[in-house]
Amino acid sequence: MSEFIIPRSEKLNSQPEVERLLSGLLAQQGVQTYLWAGPEGSGKKTHALALVRSLFCSEGPGCVGCAACKQVLAKTHADLFWVHRDHFWGEDPDEKKKNELTVKVALNLSEKLHRAPLSAPCKVAVILDADKMNEQAQNALLKTLEEPPAKTLIILLADRTGDFLPTVLSRCRLIRFPALSPKTVEGLLTKEYGWKPQEAHQAAQEAGGNMVQALKSGNKDWTDFRDKVCADFDKALLGGDEDWLLMVNEYEQWEPEFLGDAEMTTTQRKAEVQKAAFQVYIGLWSRRLAGEVEIPAKLSYLPADSVLKCLQKHRDMIPMYLNSKMILDHLFLELREGFKKGSLTDRSFMDLAVQI
Repeated sequence: MSEFIIPRSEKLNSQPEVERLLSGLLAQQGVQTYLWAGPEGSGKKTHALALVRSLFCSEGPGCVGCAACKQVLAKTHADLFWVHRDHFWGEDPDEKKKNELTVKVALNLSEKLHRAPLSAPCKVAVILDADKMNEQAQNALLKTLEEPPAKTLIILLADRTGDFLPTVLSRCRLIRFPALSPKTVEGLLTKEYGWKPQEAHQAAQEAGGNMVQALKSGNKDWTDFRDKVCADFDKALLGGDEDWLLMVNEYEQWEPEFLGDAEMTTTQRKAEVQKAAFQVYIGLWSRRLAGEVEIPAKLSYLPADSVLKCLQKHRDMIPMYLNSKMILDHLFLELREGFKKGSLTDRSFMDLAVQI
C-alpha cells in the first residue's frame, strides 16, 4: 500500500461542492477567517494542507514536491501554524493533560500571526479541534478573528459548531464538510493509496464515510481491536447481564495497542476506547444491513437499520462526557428490550438510567 501525498488544492476532487466554494472565495481574497465543520474523516485536514500548498508553492499546479511543499506537508514551514492542543506548550505537563486548547495557545498564536511572513506570501494558521478551545481561549482569539493581520489566513477545523461562542461564529466564514460516501472512500483507497479493491470496499463500508477510520484498516493493531470488539459485543448481546457486565468492566480498564503512547487522562482514554468500539461495531452492522455479513439468528429479531440507529445514538452520547459505563449499560438495556419485543423504543438516557 502506497502513501498518499496530499496534492495542491486544484487536484483534489473528494468534496466537489466544498472545493468549488473555496475556489470562489479565495479568488475574491476578501475572507481571512474560516470555520470548516464536518465529521471526522471528511477531509478537512487534507483540504487545509492542500490549500496551503497552493498558497505557498511557486511552481504551479504541476509541482511534484518543491521545498516549500515538502515543508508544508511536514508541517515545518515557518509561515504555517498547525495548531493543536500541545502545539506550543507540549513540555508543560499541566497544559498537556487538558482536553482543550487553552488561552496560552490562543495568545501565543495571535502574537505570532501579527509578525510578517518569512518566506511565503502569507501566514496560515490551521487550528485543529477548534471546538475544544475553552471559552477563555475563544475570547483571547476573538480580536484576531475580528481584525486579522494583513497577509494572514486563519482556518478553524471542528467536528461541530455547537461549542463555539456566537461571537466567534459570527466572525468566521462557515464551510460545511459532509461525510464522504463509502464509494468515495473506496475510490480514494484504491486510486490514491493503492489498496486492493476487495480490501478497499470492506474498509469503506466499515468506516461509513470516515476516511480516517478506513485507513486504520491497514493497521494490524486496529484490525485486532476491531475483530475483538465485534466478537465481544455480539457475545455480550447474545448472552445476559453477567456477560455484558464482564465486557464493560474489561473495556473500562483496557489499554488497546491502537492508543499508542498518547498522553491522556483516564477519562480521555475511556472515551477514546469507547468511541473506537462504537465505530467498529457500527461498521459491522452497516455491512450486515448491506447484506455483506450474516446476522446471528438471535440478533435478527430486530431490523438491522434499527440496531444501527441505536448504536449511532449511543455513540453520539460520548461527546456529552457522560459516564462511559452508563452509556454502554444504556445501550445494552435498550437493545436487550428491543430483541425481546422485536422492535426498539427510542428511550431517552434518563428513561433508562433508573434501571442501570
